[in-house]
Amino acid sequence: MHSWRALLQTGRIIPTSMLGHELIREYYACFNERRFADAAELFFDDAVLERGPMGQRWQGGAGYLHFAEMWVQAFPDAALSIVRVEQHGDTICEVDLLLTGTHLGAFDLGPGGLFKATGAHATLPFRELLEVRIGKITYSSLAFDLHELIRQLRPGEST
Repeated sequence: MHSWRALLQTGRIIPTSMLGHELIREYYACFNERRFADAAELFFDDAVLERGPMGQRWQGGAGYLHFAEMWVQAFPDAALSIVRVEQHGDTICEVDLLLTGTHLGAFDLGPGGLFKATGAHATLPFRELLEVRIGKITYSSLAFDLHELIRQLRPGEST
């Protein structure tokens, strides 16, 4: 099977459903391998990124870089595992993820507060809705349970 980049280089119109799953695997591999600049390149500059229960909104690859760096500052060993990918139409993918990591740095959730390092190990389900057009991400909405995260970050209550 061709890689999603090779398919794009043909100049033909490729259905998003054909590219989506390969691009998604690459996107999360970039996070896990700390290739944040490569992941940022997967976004259009004007892509909308909605992050978490605090309603934070960023734009494009720069927004992704900010978010990814924020997470690994707090969870240096953070890793995302894909649990399920479901295609909705030609452009939308819903991805269930599991994030694991150890809380070793300050975690700034903006209006949600600043959490000092606890050393707690967290395992947290995430859901990301991605819109992919012409081989790039145009929209991303990431959701997780803030109350569950806070519960796990309390000393002595990690999972």
